[in-house]
Amino acid sequence: MRPLTLHEMVVAIGGRVYGEITMPRVTGVSTDTRGIEPESMFFAIKGETHDGHDYVHAALDKGATCAVVSDLEKVDKPLLALGRIVQVPDTVAALGRLASWYRRQFAAQVIAVIGSNGKTTVKDMVAAVLASRLRGRWAKASFNNHIGVPLTLLSVEPSDEFVVVEIGTNHPGEIAALGRMARPDMAVITSIGEEHLEFFGDVKSVAREEFSLLTCMAGRPFVAMNMQAAAHAPPHALREVTSLTYGFDEEAGLRAVDVASDDRGHRFRINDGTEYYLPVLGRHNVVNALAAIAVARRFRMSPAQIAEGLEQVRLPPMRMERVRIGGITLINDAYNANPSSMRIALGVLDAVATPGRKVLVLGDMRELGEQSPRCHQALGQDAGRSTAQIIIAVGAYARVVADGATATAGTTKRIYSFPTVEAAAEKIGALIDAGDVVLLKASRGVKLERLIEPIRAAAEVVRCG
Repeated sequence: MRPLTLHEMVVAIGGRVYGEITMPRVTGVSTDTRGIEPESMFFAIKGETHDGHDYVHAALDKGATCAVVSDLEKVDKPLLALGRIVQVPDTVAALGRLASWYRRQFAAQVIAVIGSNGKTTVKDMVAAVLASRLRGRWAKASFNNHIGVPLTLLSVEPSDEFVVVEIGTNHPGEIAALGRMARPDMAVITSIGEEHLEFFGDVKSVAREEFSLLTCMAGRPFVAMNMQAAAHAPPHALREVTSLTYGFDEEAGLRAVDVASDDRGHRFRINDGTEYYLPVLGRHNVVNALAAIAVARRFRMSPAQIAEGLEQVRLPPMRMERVRIGGITLINDAYNANPSSMRIALGVLDAVATPGRKVLVLGDMRELGEQSPRCHQALGQDAGRSTAQIIIAVGAYARVVADGATATAGTTKRIYSFPTVEAAAEKIGALIDAGDVVLLKASRGVKLERLIEPIRAAAEVVRCG
């Protein structure tokens, strides 16, 4: 963030300073005292398990210019005389107002990534390619909500040429609210699928929510869309934008052809004949790479520059993260899940060439509401049709998944169900063996990665034996 005066930031958020201002300069924004820098503006945000008001004193002791609070009762009274306490009705709303104001102060191109699946992966691919030649910012984690998006925008420096923001949603109206804050110049729509149906009801409503971003874009906006997403575009949604479709389909404006895969990545050409290599597991990630190519071409990067950037791509943790544990190959894709991403994960395991067994460990998909039984039964049926020899279902819907798998696989596969991760952890060591390829996939709330240590322990026993 460029240096600002405390006065202009207070005006931007509509706050009230207590006492005379004693530290007028602000050079950053933070919501976490663990990594706070001197001269930062600390926002005391109330979360599910913590309250930032409890850390106001720590923030000021570490050199923060000020703390933005909503509850004065939780602030030590002597601090009010220091000119370093700013009161607002709602600290989260104030953070958003500041980001919206700051967005109008910088010239960097804003690229927003939205969609049901693959947002973080595409965000990181776009950033990797652009950063190979240009100066810019992007969130290093999945900062896609009403706190993460403003923090990403507020990190932009005057010399930056781009900023990539990931925008997520689980309730109607969130995409448009964050879109009005970010005012993107470009957007990528990765997919439209069955996500958060507890709050949206159906895929049509999901599409309406995702495409609402387009009404918030600045200037003459550009939108790159997966062909699958484009098929769900509401009427007239694309009327005011320049759009490009991408994918494997013949109709795609940017198309990947001649895909040659190995156990580390994919080599492919696009329809103008240019060849690229992507060092990432999963054929679906070739489609994600097309989104990065589409954005990079808007920045007038050459094919050679784009190719160099793509070769630097590394996926974030728990997204098709492939590791060797003893004699076991683990594919950790446990960061999140919905019906569409589950199907993609099954396809990845199907494509793995191995002389050993394939093991699916599938946890619950959250926030599907009344559609949960149907979606988990369909997941089980798809798993039963897959090339996995062992299916391990974990969570509240484990029995539904197992029954679905049995319905399509019969007795051709070994199928297990466990009501909790803890119950699965006790048994999983006896269910896997050296040479197995094990895929973990579940919604974030399941924390299926807790099975990694039991798997590691089992692998050590096998190796020692």
